[in-house]
Amino acid sequence: MSVQIAQQLRNLGRYRQILMVLVRHGFADFVRHTGLSAVVTKSIGSFGKRGRYEADLINQPRSVRLRLALEELGPTFIKLGQVLSTRRDLVPDEIAEEFARLQSECPEVPFKDIRKRLDDEFPGQVDTLFKSIEEKPLAAASMAQAHRAVLANGTNVVLKILRPGIEDILQSDMEILRFIASVVEDYFDNMGFNPVAVADEFARELEREVDLLQEARSTDNLRTAFADDPGVDFPIVYWDETSKHVLCVEEIKAQLLSRVEPEDLPEETRKALVENGARAVFRMTLDMGFFHADPHPGNIFVRDDGGIVFIDCGMVGHVDLETRMSIAELVYGVTKNDAQLVMNCALNLTDVDEDEVDLRRAKGDVQQLVDQFVGVPMDRIDLGQVLEDFFQTLRRYGLQCPPDVVLLIKAMSTIEGVGARFDPQFDMVSFAHPYLARLIKERYSPGAMWRRLRSASSSYVKLVEHVPQDVASIVRKLRKNELKFNLELRSIEELIETAEAATNNIAMAVLISSLIVASAILVHAAPEGKWGFLAIIGMLGFIIATVMAFGLVFGIWRHRRSSKARVKHAAKRASKRRG
Repeated sequence: MSVQIAQQLRNLGRYRQILMVLVRHGFADFVRHTGLSAVVTKSIGSFGKRGRYEADLINQPRSVRLRLALEELGPTFIKLGQVLSTRRDLVPDEIAEEFARLQSECPEVPFKDIRKRLDDEFPGQVDTLFKSIEEKPLAAASMAQAHRAVLANGTNVVLKILRPGIEDILQSDMEILRFIASVVEDYFDNMGFNPVAVADEFARELEREVDLLQEARSTDNLRTAFADDPGVDFPIVYWDETSKHVLCVEEIKAQLLSRVEPEDLPEETRKALVENGARAVFRMTLDMGFFHADPHPGNIFVRDDGGIVFIDCGMVGHVDLETRMSIAELVYGVTKNDAQLVMNCALNLTDVDEDEVDLRRAKGDVQQLVDQFVGVPMDRIDLGQVLEDFFQTLRRYGLQCPPDVVLLIKAMSTIEGVGARFDPQFDMVSFAHPYLARLIKERYSPGAMWRRLRSASSSYVKLVEHVPQDVASIVRKLRKNELKFNLELRSIEELIETAEAATNNIAMAVLISSLIVASAILVHAAPEGKWGFLAIIGMLGFIIATVMAFGLVFGIWRHRRSSKARVKHAAKRASKRRG
């Protein structure tokens, strides 16, 4: 508990800064409603006296004010917004669209700090590994900074180096984000997303972001997978110069797609780059199940012949064969106006208990969505938009598909956007059709059905083989009165948890009281007017007691909020069952 108290005290200044930024951007009511206003009472009280800038700011839409607040709060929160811009299953559309405008460019880290990071990663080897390193960065993003360098053998490379101290900043901010998310979930209903789930998903994403070895492995694996495709490539990873905090890859000699206008490229090049991009994304998402999850123009280089090179493989997705088959069936169901097939695919993808969803109403909304595409030619169907609209419809019923499926949809939508910009005549759905058809054939072909039947038969045979042994074991335990039943009694567990918490609080209160009394005796026993040993020990005791009291009050407050949240969730579950 002392560690938690120390963490909360360490984060107290950051709490205040975050809440003041929220107040300044027009979220004072939120701070009041969550009970956190005591931390920034003065700021809220003077809210009406702010200048013209603040007054103009308050008139901006909520999504804009949120984006500006995240930009002011720094790297962790900028990254949070960037991640949420890809997660329309977790946040409303208008917020996701606004967060997509967040800029990742940040102030540069001085090169002496970058050099220290390199010396820490490669002790005594930096001058041996690198012939030179440019002090001026190529880019300075929220998590890392990129520098050109030359290896000892003369190879031109790019170093992606995590910002020094970023791990501590992320850890502190994530503790605060999780706490704020729990408060938001306790106080607000019908938000359309789960704040705690958002915080947990973001924490997992950050863990991947600060481990550059994962990005290196992903880049290497994708490069190997496309070794047979001359139109698609990924950078070479130089493993001897790569570590958890430093990534060393080849420097790509081509044009960054985000800096190229369509009219700057010949028509043949435009057609080739769109076809290469579409082939790469559909092959990754539908054939391999391992894909670059953020293939936007800022992460794609285009060569003179239309060949493309993907960079920045820090965000990748994984989907198994069953999930890919469900995606293919879903698109097939939309084109065939089969709402039941579409709904079945949705339930498979979301892995939800059918008893907790109003399937009749959900199917009606899905049917309306499917009806929009009746009679529409294949070349006029926006594949990414179909999938996104579909899962937005499901979100209204509390159905959330797995994060990697959302990333798959985003990857498809992003590459469709690239195609629409550089070759508007390109038929993305027809191009994807062979990949979708292959998956559907895989599910319904005689060979595939025979393999599934054989596998199921094998499982049933094993089950039957073990029945006599299992029955004999049960009978044997009955004879010996050794048969036991394990029942999950959640209410009793919660009661035990509450009793333990109450006992701990009482023990802590007694300890604090004893410490105060002992400190008072020591201070009183000290010679009057002199700060001797006894007085110093007594004052230290008062300080420790104050810190412990703060931790006790904070812990009680959090436990009460947690208890209220459990009661609220139980009531929601009961309401769903009655409905």
